[in-house]
Amino acid sequence: MITQILPKQILEETKHTIKKLANNDLILKLLKCGFKKESNLVKDCGNTRVFSLQQHQITQDKRRRLKRADFCKFRFCITCNWRRDMNIQKSLLSALQEIDKKNNVEFIFLTLTVPNCHIDDLKATIQHMNKSFQRLAETKAYKKAVLGHFKALEILGDNTKGAEAHPHFHILLIVDKNYFTSKNYISQKEFLQMWRDATRNQNITQVNIKKIKPKKNSNLTALQSAVFEVAKYSVKHTDLVRKSDYVFTKILNQTRNMRFFSTGGILKEMINLLKCDEDLIQFNKDVEALWIEIEEEIYRWQNGDFYLEKINVIQEKKENENEKK
Repeated sequence: MITQILPKQILEETKHTIKKLANNDLILKLLKCGFKKESNLVKDCGNTRVFSLQQHQITQDKRRRLKRADFCKFRFCITCNWRRDMNIQKSLLSALQEIDKKNNVEFIFLTLTVPNCHIDDLKATIQHMNKSFQRLAETKAYKKAVLGHFKALEILGDNTKGAEAHPHFHILLIVDKNYFTSKNYISQKEFLQMWRDATRNQNITQVNIKKIKPKKNSNLTALQSAVFEVAKYSVKHTDLVRKSDYVFTKILNQTRNMRFFSTGGILKEMINLLKCDEDLIQFNKDVEALWIEIEEEIYRWQNGDFYLEKINVIQEKKENENEKK
């Protein structure tokens, strides 16, 4: 086996190390609140990560693929959240860009809120909000105006205090290009009343709706900015670990097995279509056979840092063949 052990500077400034180290507060909080199993899962998450460096036999292009890893998939693990969000953002952006090419559309950012609830009522409040959104989406006005959507749930606000939760939806709407001048246009005031009716709560004071625009001093397009904004963590890590042990425990228990993202309309159809295309590419043996693994990179977490072992796969195969002879 041909190996190269590199010194401690490996991955020090990469996001892999940053995310791994950021989990330390969460690990301690989980342990303190009696979640020993989850604490151990997060502690061991991604301790070994194996990447495959591959080369195309015809074009000589190279690509790097994650070969295997022991990720914990715990909802609030920072590493798993980061990976999950990247996958969602990639899938969402690809689908929206494809829709934008084939249809004359605009994208709108909608935020729907309800009054803050006690943390004991979080699960029931979220369930009520989901049912309310379904009622909203079934209205004639919504069906005529909205072609598709991506909905994300966030459960805490920037200033949520004490034992309160602030569940709200961030929603990316797809509408026709002439939406703002058409008879199907829904004003903010009308959206507010529709949401009040759907939630059966006339005390809701506001909804926020705006056309997406690129952020100032950013190289991202308006669509990219919107995707990164809507498909983000449901709970900020720093907000979660700062909560009291009681609130922290309630959040974990009441959001267990709960979906935080959903799609509808032409967006759902496009994501499914692109996923089918991707699956066909991934499982096309003739295409994949052209990619040859030339090197394996094994990252192991030890003493607060990643250490890298590189294996020259081609040379190792030759040595194994020679040994057999």
